[in-house]
Amino acid sequence: MNLGINLLSNHIRKTILKMINSSGAGHIGSAFSLVEILDSIFSIVDIEKIKNKQNNRDRIIFSKGHAASGLYAVMFHYGLLTESDISSYFKDDTLLAGHASHHTPYVEHSTGGLGHGLPVGVGIAIGLKRLKINSRVFVVLGDGEMHEGSNWEAIMYAGHHKLSNLILFIDVNNLSQVGIVDDCCTLEPITNKFESFNFNIHEVNGHDKQEILKVLEISKNSSKPTAIICRTVKGKGISYMENNNLWHYKCPKDDDYEKAVKELEEN
Repeated sequence: MNLGINLLSNHIRKTILKMINSSGAGHIGSAFSLVEILDSIFSIVDIEKIKNKQNNRDRIIFSKGHAASGLYAVMFHYGLLTESDISSYFKDDTLLAGHASHHTPYVEHSTGGLGHGLPVGVGIAIGLKRLKINSRVFVVLGDGEMHEGSNWEAIMYAGHHKLSNLILFIDVNNLSQVGIVDDCCTLEPITNKFESFNFNIHEVNGHDKQEILKVLEISKNSSKPTAIICRTVKGKGISYMENNNLWHYKCPKDDDYEKAVKELEEN
């Protein structure tokens, strides 16, 4: 599917919207905030290597597992899932669970319990280094998830061992399930924290694919792990969802659904 960047983002959001409306469950605000992040990653990896499960494939660890509808929608648009798969999201006997699962084709690791994805990603990055396999590990995390201590143990370890094949994306939309992230436990200045752990730091507009791709190209030459701080908007693309934490859990139905479809079609 040869679509422009903004048009593809809208197509992905329409897919997420349709999935969550049909199933009556999901975390739509969280999924909408990371569309361009996932689209950027999948646009640079070798999809055929992923399909064939080659040892030298790049790995994508989706630690923000509760936003799995976003992952599935992007995988669908890159040919890794079918229309039939998408229509079964969060329903009985589906392969597409509400949280990312390794039972889903081409999903590397089950996540959802926050703080689990990054330690696994670090382990994979170490293994690839020792096997001298020139592949990268992309880990996608939410900012609320960064309150988990397991993440900071993994970050400390990755920085110490200079895991240059490790790329972290932190989806900083400033909202967790309980409210404003820094009201729970102050995360900022997050860039300084990563720098102190020996990471290369890049801060980007998380809804600007070209900006993300530029940073990914730069990171290829890094001698250290990379953290890409993506400033995003929870619920991005739908005016009444943006920065409204009600849509962490709520599913758009009836008039809300029709309004969302209309906004995405007009953008």
